[in-house]
Amino acid sequence: MADPAVAQQRRARANIAAVVVLVLALLVGAYLFQRSQDAGPVDAPAAGASDYGLAIGDPDAPHELIVYEDFLCPFCRAFEDASNEQLAAAAAAGKVYVEYRPFVLLSRAGDYSLRSTNAFAVVLKASGPEVAKKFHDLLYADQPEETGPFPDDDWLVEKAVAAGAEEDAVRPGIEGLSEKAWAEAATKGAADAGVGGTPTIILDGEQQTADNVTDIAKSVLAAIG
Repeated sequence: MADPAVAQQRRARANIAAVVVLVLALLVGAYLFQRSQDAGPVDAPAAGASDYGLAIGDPDAPHELIVYEDFLCPFCRAFEDASNEQLAAAAAAGKVYVEYRPFVLLSRAGDYSLRSTNAFAVVLKASGPEVAKKFHDLLYADQPEETGPFPDDDWLVEKAVAAGAEEDAVRPGIEGLSEKAWAEAATKGAADAGVGGTPTIILDGEQQTADNVTDIAKSVLAAIG
């Protein structure tokens, strides 16, 4: 029979380890956000000019916004929470042309960043930008913790179908990583542009900086009007 005291010690050590992992994940996330704020100038292609993104709105709108993001990044989720609906409305009203550029930044946490970026590209190519935008939003609405556990491919397929994709059109590519090269090229494009962290947010050619993502979202929305 196991010694209750030993079992309790093991549980305590496991709980401490879990807390340490969570704190480290938060610190890494904060570091990556700070890197995006402290990095040098970002030389990004104009909105709509990248082969690795999703653009919404009128290309002739008076403002353009570029968002470099990772589907696992909690600060990207915070920016989405603070701005998504307003940006969609502003884009629909012809006020801003927005391009979302997902790439793989948090690969050290596991393979979810790659798999979700691959899935996004699969949905974009198979089902078009409207469905891909809904899929994009669902990935953030149900974003997993940086420490996992991470959703499997069935979950990604379910989200794609919920967004409006046909399962037969997206399941093979999601399960087979058919757009891995797309994800890798998107990641290289972000690095070549000087993107050092996520989210990196560029409004009218100027990288937006602040102490936190919510303030960036407020500043962006205020500028767009």
